[in-house]
Amino acid sequence: MLIEVKAKVSRIIDSKLRKRTETYLIDKELYAEAEYAVMSSLANEQELGTVESSEIISLRQSPIKEICEDTMPGSAFTFIATLKDIFHDDNGNEKSMRYKVLLWANDLSQANQRTQQLARQGYDMQIEGIKQVEYEYLTGQENEQESED
Repeated sequence: MLIEVKAKVSRIIDSKLRKRTETYLIDKELYAEAEYAVMSSLANEQELGTVESSEIISLRQSPIKEICEDTMPGSAFTFIATLKDIFHDDNGNEKSMRYKVLLWANDLSQANQRTQQLARQGYDMQIEGIKQVEYEYLTGQENEQESED
């Protein structure tokens, strides 16, 4: 299950203390595991001196249903694409299902191209929207390291 964890973080940026709300996305089965993983990650940053303080303010099941991890390396920005899959039920009624995909790209144009590739995988999928977000995705390797500590 993908869990979104929001944290209030006081970061030291350009020698100034900046308070901001950060969103982390993590694949865990329990909310407690997700909270622990994010707090551990922030504690490591605190030891490095980039974070002064942090506090978890919310946890929720993410509306994101898929992560396009093959777009991660070398991409500068994080995007959420909303796709709509249109199909017909047994009675011939048209139905639709919306879902969100997290992906990485260098700009909106590249994100649109990657979303079009994803949409072609379905029979009758349409792109409803793409927006840039500031999510921190804790990958499976980071998750494993947190559970070993």
